[in-house]
Amino acid sequence: MMRQLPVRLSPVADELLSSWIGRHAAFYSVPPLVMLRHCLPEASPLRAADLHLSSDQEIRLAKMFATEPAAVRRMTFANVAQPSRRFIATRPTQVCTSCSPGHTEPVPILRSQLLGWRITCPLCGDHLRDAGGRELASPFRQYRTAALRGEKLLDDEVERGIGTWTSPAVPGFS
Repeated sequence: MMRQLPVRLSPVADELLSSWIGRHAAFYSVPPLVMLRHCLPEASPLRAADLHLSSDQEIRLAKMFATEPAAVRRMTFANVAQPSRRFIATRPTQVCTSCSPGHTEPVPILRSQLLGWRITCPLCGDHLRDAGGRELASPFRQYRTAALRGEKLLDDEVERGIGTWTSPAVPGFS
């Protein structure tokens, strides 16, 4: 029977599961995959924990990190339908300069930093910037209202399972 870790780092709002596991690994001075396999011996790459966790795995991680399974699930993309996963980056592509917890080491990675359809921060609503924190000039500023509506449609479908008469995530519909 696995026991809880003696020191548990609180997750940052919107933190990605692999980031949270990686911060624990850094605290214990072990590689992130070693930490994941300590909790889930059958685990494959760390990214897989962000995308595919069974209920049993969620429960085991929650026990190890002394939290609720629902909290573990919220840090993953398990609720994102397979066709929509193509919008999830493999590394951070954007940042909210207001909400980014960049003052800690290692820097937590937020789920929103990987979501390709997001143009605003889900926590504060500020406009996301490129991974370096720079705002890029855009020739499409006049379409901002339409882009925000599109972001909401995609976010509702992908994150909350709320669909419309046609999926905004399915290519070919315009």
